[in-house]
Amino acid sequence: MTWFPQIGAGSIAQFPLRRTRKWRSIVNELEGGELIRLADSAAGLIDWCLLVQELTDAEAGTLNNFFAASQGEFGSFLFIDPMANLLAWSEELARPDWQPGLLQITAGATDPSGSQRASVIHNPSAGQQSLQQTLGVPGDYVACFSAWIRSTTAGAVLLARDSRSVACGIGPGWKRFFVGGAGTSSALQSTFSLSLAAGQSIDIWGLQAEAQPYASQYKQSAAALGIYEETWFAADKLKVTSTGVGRSSCEIVLTSRVR
Repeated sequence: MTWFPQIGAGSIAQFPLRRTRKWRSIVNELEGGELIRLADSAAGLIDWCLLVQELTDAEAGTLNNFFAASQGEFGSFLFIDPMANLLAWSEELARPDWQPGLLQITAGATDPSGSQRASVIHNPSAGQQSLQQTLGVPGDYVACFSAWIRSTTAGAVLLARDSRSVACGIGPGWKRFFVGGAGTSSALQSTFSLSLAAGQSIDIWGLQAEAQPYASQYKQSAAALGIYEETWFAADKLKVTSTGVGRSSCEIVLTSRVR
């Protein structure tokens, strides 16, 4: 299975972009005139309209080659929502999507906005422990993993995407940290993790993974969404317009099936 290509430093789209969600209902009319409506969950679609500008000749060529390899509307590929927090349950760290190891997690701590949506994570063990989540983001894709962290005791935690990691110096004030870049080459999945030293405790909020090089505004997430395994071009023509020497723009219209 192929993935929609990133452009530039690792972006999928540029603003503005348009995302339209479509639902379908099945309606049965009984003899007495009563209507029964049921959602047809297998028929949900998302239409994407992406306008990318200032493309280099190499980037325009990448899009053209991908379009040709997909045979226009015929072939399907995987697409990542450029506006989504890809992590599942970003504020419910006890959910099965998260792998906490021996870490102890307590919800209901005060977050940077003053509400009680942060969590306390404590490592009671004698060695380093990690909270992690694995997503179907290919290792060659650029992605950013970020979180707001603080601790009453100065120290450091390790924020990582696969083998790429950043040591984050933490203190009593809330601070947002991130690690960005590509993961393990040719891997079909990526693991995003936060590691604590033995005996360490932190407050954490706003964990986020997104398919771009830097962190955007935090978006709370529930069940894992944002990776669409069945996406295709919505037209049999890709319009690439030259806007200057070595520069082009392109309007891309896609459709994703929502499972």
